[in-house]
Amino acid sequence: MPMSEFIVAQEDRSNTDIYKSRKWYSPDYFKLQYAGNIGFLSIGLGYNWWREKAQSTFIYGYVPEHKGNTTIHTFSIKNDFKLYSFYINDKYNVQPILGFSVSLEPGQNSYMRVPDRFPDDYYGPNSFYACINLGLKTHFNFDPQRHFSGIDIYFEFNTLADYLYYNIIAQEDRSDNIGSLALGTNVFF
Repeated sequence: MPMSEFIVAQEDRSNTDIYKSRKWYSPDYFKLQYAGNIGFLSIGLGYNWWREKAQSTFIYGYVPEHKGNTTIHTFSIKNDFKLYSFYINDKYNVQPILGFSVSLEPGQNSYMRVPDRFPDDYYGPNSFYACINLGLKTHFNFDPQRHFSGIDIYFEFNTLADYLYYNIIAQEDRSDNIGSLALGTNVFF
């Protein structure tokens, strides 16, 4: 075996050994997101799965009082699915993504059971809610010698499933203000 093939084989084996040494429960990335119906700012840990075509992230979102008229804490599970990968000059990629999240807001602004002060069958509980998102993501790999292996940068449009539902069933007074934009990054370990 020529020396160059031996070095490549050694490098491949060492990367495989590192990958195998990771525990199954170790997260693949750290997420930081601005806006997007999860919080003014949110952070989380996530996992790649389904041959790296899907990502699931456990997220904590925070809205400070000066932004939401009260402090809001949100806990979410966000799932994103890569629809396709477009490559530009074999260096850059753009990936359309589609996803959804399920969130819990345990604060004083939300309720699991509708309070008696509201009319019967008029409001539903709002502590749990779902979002649907559509966006674009790009991924950059880092030098293997670095502490982090890569980064995703993404932006997305999302809406609460309730907003979408009520807009569909509304015959006349449809709202144009049902969406939110988010900007975020995933930093891979």
